[in-house]
Amino acid sequence: MNDAVERDLDLAWELIGAQPTHPKVAELALRVLATEPARCSALMLLGDHRQACGEIDEARRLFLQVAGQRNRWFTMAARSLRHLELGERNLDEALRWARIVLGEDQEDWDDWMQLGHAQALSGEYEVGWRQLDEAVALCARAAPDDLSKALGKRAEYLLESAAPPERFAPAAEEAIRANAADPWVAMLLGFAYVAQYRFADAEQLGLRLLREDPTDDLLHSLVDTARSMLRIVEKASADDITLDDIRRTGALEMAWRQIRDMKIGTDLGSALTALEPVLPDELRATLRPGATAAELAEGDEKVGSMVAKDVLTWHNGQQPGTGASWGLAEPFRLMSAAEILAMDAEIEADRAAHPDWPENELWEQVMTDDAGTYLVAVAFGALVIRRPGQPDEPVADSMADWIWDRVADFGGRDPRPAPRKTTDLPVDPPSDPSRSLTGYITTMCDALDASEQSAAYTELRELFPGSTVRRTELAPDMPNADGVNIVALDGLVKRITVDVAVCPSADRVISGLDLAGYSHQVDDYLRANGARTRESWVNRANGENTVNYDVAGHRLGLVWGAGKLVRIFVAASDG
Repeated sequence: MNDAVERDLDLAWELIGAQPTHPKVAELALRVLATEPARCSALMLLGDHRQACGEIDEARRLFLQVAGQRNRWFTMAARSLRHLELGERNLDEALRWARIVLGEDQEDWDDWMQLGHAQALSGEYEVGWRQLDEAVALCARAAPDDLSKALGKRAEYLLESAAPPERFAPAAEEAIRANAADPWVAMLLGFAYVAQYRFADAEQLGLRLLREDPTDDLLHSLVDTARSMLRIVEKASADDITLDDIRRTGALEMAWRQIRDMKIGTDLGSALTALEPVLPDELRATLRPGATAAELAEGDEKVGSMVAKDVLTWHNGQQPGTGASWGLAEPFRLMSAAEILAMDAEIEADRAAHPDWPENELWEQVMTDDAGTYLVAVAFGALVIRRPGQPDEPVADSMADWIWDRVADFGGRDPRPAPRKTTDLPVDPPSDPSRSLTGYITTMCDALDASEQSAAYTELRELFPGSTVRRTELAPDMPNADGVNIVALDGLVKRITVDVAVCPSADRVISGLDLAGYSHQVDDYLRANGARTRESWVNRANGENTVNYDVAGHRLGLVWGAGKLVRIFVAASDG
């Protein structure tokens, strides 16, 4: 072994720990690679340096080069790729690498923590948050000395994914009890105070931490947020509105959810943007152009900023009597800014005559049936039907959800995470022998249980020339040009997996299958073409839902994640 190479490596690792962007790191790593081009430690070192310098594509290439060697450095490279993709918000890839890491090592609590982090950021909220809790529990059992670190990470990741206050605040409090001297955990506790409407406590804690580190932007944000809320409370108090009145509106919880939804593109603004191109012509013709700033205000009065302002900026109302064009059971149409402001003024002028519109509650009317009934956003952002003299009727969790439902109704893509609830498998329709699945799946099924010398296997490799072949079920699927992985045991093909997002010809696997369709639509298509439902389950480790079918004497599996079709696989009947 070359002593000069080892000295260069040792020096480079020591330097990157202190100054990760120092140009000497690259110089030393490249000097090692000039002598040993495949040296994984030098490739990892250079990848870390490139990532620290913001050269993401080059860092990714280097980490993939190490992963491709499939040696003892593989898990470290996979962890680096997971970290890189998380930082770049390439969440599908981050999840992929998080699962690959766990395919190699299931003992490290932090690997499970990172899986939960990626799941929550991807919109698999409950699955991800539960995974964070399970990672803490694993740490408590397997590495109790790290428990304070695990508690701090859980609180950080809950905050980053905008977990609801009732989940985030207790986690921050538990973290600070485990490590009261950590200023980062203390800052998290400050945001927990905000989430609990403890604005004065948040301000005082933020000020104390700022005395220790006056340049921390997050601490300034904490103090500014707390002071803004204190001013709102003070102003409301002058109008005889108490803190409990404000709490009952759910304004803070609603803002918390909006932040979370914006992170993954399911907020109201994103929903309205997605709805525009799929509007039916009949409905589009009834909508007015978006409201101007002048139309959104009348004197000192303005339309509400909870949901009405966004909706009116999109389209300033709808022609009276045209609510039926939405195609729903009740003919609600969008109200204009002028109508909303006029109605608000009428209510304000005679509160006694409008008992359905309480003064100290949060509400914004957005739609009407032109007969005295309204679609209204209320406390905590919920959307309700408000009829004269009757209790409110829940319609949707939020205006954004109502709009996304319309997007889906009109054939648009719905990015919201799939509901995490178990449903019974549908009853299979009567078998129709005249229909069967066609496409590449025919060759895939023919190759199952066939040898690697068979004509079917040769044809399979011609269909997917970039596929990889594994000789054990235990090794994880690796990314490749085709996104296709073949498992061959004892010389016989046992399983073929197609990564829908990667495979360039995924749409040819099953002819006529809509890869972007919803699960019930895909299921209907498969069953109508001869597939028989067999079983379904949810993987608690990653939140993916697998549905298995019997087809052509073999197993057909569809794997769903966050409402999207992730993988298609066929396996031998005993696979």
